[in-house]
Amino acid sequence: MSDARLVFGADGGGTKTLGILADKFGTELSRMQLGPGNPNVAGVDGAARTLLDLIAGCCNAARKSPQDIGAAVFGLAGVGSTLVRNKLYDAVRSLTAARSWSPVNVAIDTDARIALEGAFGGGPGVVIIAGTGSNLIGKMPDGTIGSVGGWGRVLGDEGGGYYLGLETARAVARDMDGRSSAARLRTVLADQFGWTTRDRIVEAVYQEKFDLASIAPLVMETAAEGDAVATGLLQQSASHLVESLAALVRRMPGVSPVGVVFIGGLIDHETVYADILRRMIVERIPGAEVQPALYPPVRGAVLMAQHFLQRT
Repeated sequence: MSDARLVFGADGGGTKTLGILADKFGTELSRMQLGPGNPNVAGVDGAARTLLDLIAGCCNAARKSPQDIGAAVFGLAGVGSTLVRNKLYDAVRSLTAARSWSPVNVAIDTDARIALEGAFGGGPGVVIIAGTGSNLIGKMPDGTIGSVGGWGRVLGDEGGGYYLGLETARAVARDMDGRSSAARLRTVLADQFGWTTRDRIVEAVYQEKFDLASIAPLVMETAAEGDAVATGLLQQSASHLVESLAALVRRMPGVSPVGVVFIGGLIDHETVYADILRRMIVERIPGAEVQPALYPPVRGAVLMAQHFLQRT
């Protein structure tokens, strides 16, 4: 085992990255927040600099040295690809040498993975992630990790913001054709985005690459006001997430109930969508129980770093 006895965990996204320095027991020594850690936003080198700056800042605040860190885990958005992770790992290693630091034992994983670890304090359970996209990730009793969804907007991501926005735009298109009714949503999108004609909608979606996920909050607001069509779209989206949850719960026969935590901007607080999803889970999957997360994602990264330290 390494003589270094400190651990470091980071949670990085497209706008900010939070880092925590802790001792080997997980007791926090210092924390710091800097800019984006997502390599798709900051670039690979930019993300690497942010992560090492966080380590340096946390060490300075705690009056420790980076050499005291035995293991570090970076949980980041944008690292789902092995290629991206490897490039970032190489950049971290190169910049570590450029700063004349000894090599730090680093593991790079997704933001979903550290969220799962934090949500259940290292134990088994499932997190449902619904933001722009969607994904479900679960930890089995034997410690293995399983996932459902997360295929991206073309192949999947049902139940996420992009999917919900796309289905709403389709409903409005059908309303304009007279094939079905979505009068209230049609008015909302016309008022918000100027979608008053067929040509304007086609131009926005196909020529301007309109951000369809930006429609999702409007659908939730309209559903909260009692619109049946908006509510139906949320129910349709939630149904996909529940089907995915059922697939993961079936892999966990020894756990009862299976804990479920909501993560992502559409469901991580009290929204009409979160309420629909929660009720649907109760009705359809009696072996699952929705609960709040035990710890935030950055603490999940620290937990993973503790385990990493024990193996080094």
